[in-house]
Amino acid sequence: MPLTPARIAETLEPATLEASGSASVALEEYRAEFTADDAHFAPTFARAEAAASAALAGFVADARETGLARLGLAAPVDARNAASVLEATLVAPGLDIVAVHEAIDPGGDALPDLPDVAQSMLVPVALAHAHLVSSRPFFLGNARTARALLSAQLSTPVAPLPVSGGLLADATGYRSALEAYARGDANPIVLVLARAVHAAVENSRELATALAITRDDWEQAMVGVRSHAGSRALVAVVRANPVVDAKLAVPALGVTLAAAYTSIETLVERGILVPRGAERRNRAWFAPALLDAVDAFVARARG
Repeated sequence: MPLTPARIAETLEPATLEASGSASVALEEYRAEFTADDAHFAPTFARAEAAASAALAGFVADARETGLARLGLAAPVDARNAASVLEATLVAPGLDIVAVHEAIDPGGDALPDLPDVAQSMLVPVALAHAHLVSSRPFFLGNARTARALLSAQLSTPVAPLPVSGGLLADATGYRSALEAYARGDANPIVLVLARAVHAAVENSRELATALAITRDDWEQAMVGVRSHAGSRALVAVVRANPVVDAKLAVPALGVTLAAAYTSIETLVERGILVPRGAERRNRAWFAPALLDAVDAFVARARG
């Protein structure tokens, strides 16, 4: 039976509301830990969210494969699917359901009844998430679309929350809770999301620590490089794109191909980037510190 607001209010038990309140407090405390100086962590947090969501969808792809797929380079099918989840996650802060789904399933058809996702409180967010998944407005990618929006609703630009990492920690409970919602019981999805927030907060703190160490290491590595050098600008590009090639670097830096290669080689020499391999065609470079941090986040989520 479809859940109406009145029925939802009736079915939420005191323990569910208590768990929701506890998770909301944990989320506010987490947000308070970040400042504007930490905003450059956000792209890696988005990758962590997308990687965990892709894992929940059953895609097997590490951060390197996903990055290659995002550049349009040869990569396994699962990596291409994971890259589409990343694109959806990056679009999701606009809370435009159609745009998020378009990133996952370009050109896919949608059914007309799309729920409102503008709420940010834990209980309505949990219910909107479950409703979007169970109502299946799209032919493909409903859960992936819903998870991208869920993370955006619980995040701020400075303090993203890769909540799919918390859901991945209890994937069976998450799926069971969605099934329970479809049967008319909203309690399990609220409880699962509350637990997921706590788990994601703890996991994200470890991710933030790793990124802070990387930031300091990179600053030390760039000592002696002039402040207006293209390689310094490339560091900012790499923070947002830890798998990079010349086609990405040239427009991002606004330089010639030769100058882009020079900047890339500077970051290789200083240990920030490593080449994908020895091949001369389809060359790409990895930022291992960021990619390993994403893979470690997913590994911790799995337990």
